[in-house]
Amino acid sequence: MLKWLGKTTLNTQDVYWVSIDDMPLYNWIKCNNGFYEFIRKNQSLKHNNKDVEQWGKIYDQYLEKFGLNDRYEKYLETKRKKALLQADYVINKNNFNKTKIAIQDAKLKNFEIYFGNGQDIEIILVWLGKYIGYKIDKKATSVKEYFILLEEYGKANKKVRDSRKGSV
Repeated sequence: MLKWLGKTTLNTQDVYWVSIDDMPLYNWIKCNNGFYEFIRKNQSLKHNNKDVEQWGKIYDQYLEKFGLNDRYEKYLETKRKKALLQADYVINKNNFNKTKIAIQDAKLKNFEIYFGNGQDIEIILVWLGKYIGYKIDKKATSVKEYFILLEEYGKANKKVRDSRKGSV
């Protein structure tokens, strides 16, 4: 407090992560699970509309850099098919649609390995750590670093898989 002004000069303005280059993976995971206050560098309060807006900007950066991979597009298509089948079942009461819905549910369950609720990322981090030879710190690794590492790990696994197919 500046006594001669008689007022507090404390800066209470929120400081946001503005780039996937700098944002820690830990905060990314929290935001993905709906805790948007982690888009701020100091999470003192519950999230607000500005937090959600900033999260949208960060997520747009991610999509611009990495896009939606084929697996995620297939996941979304499976969810769409299931929704259409459910709507058709409600309208027409065709019991065969129950079987088709169950098939789509089974497909979605297979995708949950890749698109779970954020807990599965711990397992991915263990595998990536084994790949690079050291434990990955979610608070020290940026979002961009994580996704680049994930891409490289996928490429290395594909090469190994392809080389095994050729030797069989």
